[in-house]
Amino acid sequence: MTDVLERTTLDELELGRLATTEATPRARPALAALSAAAAAIHLVMVPSHWGESAWEGAAFVAAGWAQLMLAALLLGRPSRRLLLLTAAVNAGFIGIWAYNRLTTAEDVDVVDLSVVALEAALVIGCLLGLRQVVHRRWGTGVVTVATSLAALALATAAIASPSARDHADHGGGADNQAVHAHDGASASPAPVAADDRGLSALSNGHHHEMGPEQPLDRATRAELSRQIVLTQQVAAQYPTVAAAEAAGYRRAGPYSPGLGAHYIRVSGPGLNGDGVVDEADALSPLAIIYEGTDPEARVAGFMYYSMSAAEPEGFAGPNDVWHYHTNTCLKQAANGEQDAPFGADREVSAELCERAGGRLLEQTQWMVHVWSVPGWESQQGLFGEVNPALACPDGSYHQRPIEEWIDHPLNTCLSA
Repeated sequence: MTDVLERTTLDELELGRLATTEATPRARPALAALSAAAAAIHLVMVPSHWGESAWEGAAFVAAGWAQLMLAALLLGRPSRRLLLLTAAVNAGFIGIWAYNRLTTAEDVDVVDLSVVALEAALVIGCLLGLRQVVHRRWGTGVVTVATSLAALALATAAIASPSARDHADHGGGADNQAVHAHDGASASPAPVAADDRGLSALSNGHHHEMGPEQPLDRATRAELSRQIVLTQQVAAQYPTVAAAEAAGYRRAGPYSPGLGAHYIRVSGPGLNGDGVVDEADALSPLAIIYEGTDPEARVAGFMYYSMSAAEPEGFAGPNDVWHYHTNTCLKQAANGEQDAPFGADREVSAELCERAGGRLLEQTQWMVHVWSVPGWESQQGLFGEVNPALACPDGSYHQRPIEEWIDHPLNTCLSA
């Protein structure tokens, strides 16, 4: 009788030990792989969500690190408590995601479904482990390997999917994020397609990140609208290249896709000194941008210039992001005017600048583009880096190699 009692007690102790210690080693990698794969997707999505809000980005960081720590623990000696915690945490993530989608009516994409599938599989795996943790044969090697590979493959597919690029642009991606322009008009950032015809290769100097327009109060919006009306008066005064040249403006550099042809008047009042755009400054852009170099080419926008030491305050509101350029090639033209044979938006080597008969300027002063001319509003916004409406003859934005620009001083388009 004593032997029976002792064996029963030992069996109960063994069951208790197994119930509170580890699951079979063959099951651990599968659970860890599911958790690590979900963590990888969360962490990869941090930058895009941080662009929406710091709180949202921090939440993705926390979720990713939590799942990484759980993966590490699951590879160790997972107990019933750890399995319960892992199931609860991931069920919570699924619940938060479902509540967010139901309350905001946001689109569900491949990234969402992949993370939820991994988390759901992890919850189910942990619950099965809770029921079978006392059985040494829980989880076969084939199932474990297959689950691990499937988790990693699903995470890779989600991260590499097109929906990952615009995942944080809720409600249909970047095409649906309206960026207010002026006087009630609005514009959207240029759509990002699989083939953007060379638009993304265009550069606009050094500046901090440009995002959707920040909201303006009524007074600031009214002042910005007043300034924009002044720029439109300039457009009406110099509607064509011929009109600009008659007023002393001269072409500085070739026509470039996205940037147009810049006609400048250095002798005029367009060199802003204090960094604040007042009425006189708004009426005196350093450069007027045209759709081409022919005399009848129409005005498309402006480039304002400031000699301010710090980034200019510029136009009313915080949405005009000013930039500067480095390694710009300048050349004294035959008529005494200043020319930029490669434009200002491309860095040039000293050797190439010398070949063009120019001298290298290490860094320009501050500049900003203003796309306020009716009919030429940029999809990137009022102060956008470039204007996609200024394309090459074939509708693309592909340019010749910069070494060939010397022989093509009027147009950098490959199709010109």
